[in-house]
Amino acid sequence: WYQRRVREERIDLAAEDLGRCIGPGWKERWTGWRSRSPLEVQCVAAKNELQRLLLADEQHGKHLENDELTTVRRNLQTQGVDVPYDIICKVWEKLYKLTFLNRAMTSAQQCRKAFYHRNIACNAVECNDVVLFWRANKMLEITSNALRLQIMNTEAQRLEKEVKQYLEDLSHDGEKKKALIKGKRVDLAEELRKVRGIQDKLDTFIEELKKDHQ
Repeated sequence: WYQRRVREERIDLAAEDLGRCIGPGWKERWTGWRSRSPLEVQCVAAKNELQRLLLADEQHGKHLENDELTTVRRNLQTQGVDVPYDIICKVWEKLYKLTFLNRAMTSAQQCRKAFYHRNIACNAVECNDVVLFWRANKMLEITSNALRLQIMNTEAQRLEKEVKQYLEDLSHDGEKKKALIKGKRVDLAEELRKVRGIQDKLDTFIEELKKDHQ
């Protein structure tokens, strides 16, 4: 689930990035009375031509070869659109990223279906990237838990050491001990203790008087 959510977020970001490059679609142009700029027209033409290249070779790598770049530009020129090489490379980078993420999402969904039907081996579904991502995620989870425990233990030891040191210093400092036991509540408790002492003495004295009269 985590992997799917991350890929969906990446796909949305890549689609927005490509959309900013090629300009508004037909719906936005129709409802918003908008039109594409000359640069966006070039980017759209380059995207359409590069999509044919990706459809013809699904295993295409990340980078365009020089001959492929020349072929794409010549094809665009035959369509009446002259697109500079840097614009073609810019569109290719964004289009390839989106295409790669979409294929990765499709692969993950196929692996999920195959797993539920327990037929990964039978269908020869390539799930290496899913397994690798799961292992990496599990490793990060275990590592983060270990670091969390280590930090907690370290902080607990440090706090224990500081408390012991403070109590040790306090035991040798009479002034600090007096300062800690001063206050209104402490004074009130001391007065109550004195009052109880006086009350006990009075009770004892009254008892002695009663004995004398008897």
